[in-house]
Amino acid sequence: MSTKRIPLTKVILSLLVKAGGTAADFYTTMSDLRSYQSAYLLGGHTYVQELKRLKKERDVKRALYQLKHVKYVKARRIGKQLEVSLTEKGLAVTLASQLKQAPKRKHGLTVVVFDIPQTENEARRQFRLLLRQGGFVKLQQSVWVSQKDNYKLLVDFVKKIKLQPWINVFYGSNFLHQPK
Repeated sequence: MSTKRIPLTKVILSLLVKAGGTAADFYTTMSDLRSYQSAYLLGGHTYVQELKRLKKERDVKRALYQLKHVKYVKARRIGKQLEVSLTEKGLAVTLASQLKQAPKRKHGLTVVVFDIPQTENEARRQFRLLLRQGGFVKLQQSVWVSQKDNYKLLVDFVKKIKLQPWINVFYGSNFLHQPK
């Protein structure tokens, strides 16, 4: 009868992994005991888990209410289901955040050139606001640049709002003067 030998390093590593999981569980329980002391006395672990679930549900409802209040989302009930969707304002804020968080380009800049007609004055004003909030810098009138790689995000947005006849997005380098 042969016994398989397990290297000591694997045994120690396995023990550390198990101890780490146990330590994390112990820490979570101790934290719960501190926060939910009386709840543990009333109903134990299951009761505390239900309280946590209810708190999370309440937090989600509060966040949804706040998003509706600032008009970032609209919600409607369909039977027992709640349908939540972004408003135009919510889409703009989301896009601005995505533009800011885009990875930095290694070479060159993302350039946006636009000439939106006077008849679309509100769209032009909103587009400039979006560019500013998205981290773009004004190079000159109606020419904005960003060091972020956000070409695809902007192109998809411009197509979606049907302004592509008046807006061009491209990568550029070798500028006569660099933007501030």
